[in-house]
Amino acid sequence: MRWPVIICIGAALASCGEEMSEAEKEEQDRVLVERVREANDTAPPLLEVVPEPILYPDIEANDLFGLACSYAPGTSMGARVIAREADAFVKVDGEMIRFAADPGSRELPANTRSLYNGREYSLRLDIQDKQPGEQVGDGGALLYEGTVWLRDRWDRVIYQGTGAVDCGA
Repeated sequence: MRWPVIICIGAALASCGEEMSEAEKEEQDRVLVERVREANDTAPPLLEVVPEPILYPDIEANDLFGLACSYAPGTSMGARVIAREADAFVKVDGEMIRFAADPGSRELPANTRSLYNGREYSLRLDIQDKQPGEQVGDGGALLYEGTVWLRDRWDRVIYQGTGAVDCGA
């Protein structure tokens, strides 16, 4: 908010006194443009995000049934990310955020992708061991070890979690 004040003061001072030469005006404009660019290119402070568990009512409301991979941090079984072939979901501040799959990214188990893009964030997924782990239950779901990175629009990591990945129907 200081830039408008500086610009107004600069304009007021420029209007008082002697007339500036064309070269001085160009130099002043160049300096102001550089300051505005610098202010616009500066990223805001890093705000870390902690995804919340995706609960059954969230799954039901967003029709998240079928073939998918669910990422849960540490030893928790509460999924923080549900990735599918075309999209992925993360819950932040009580809101389900949808990401679109990047079709050019690496394919992971259950036809999921390694990169998903959203309006505010991007989501990168990794499964360390491409060999399936133990089978979970009778439904054919497989358990892997995986990592999730959530990045802001400046490509800064705002969340990272490693844990169990349950892939299947």
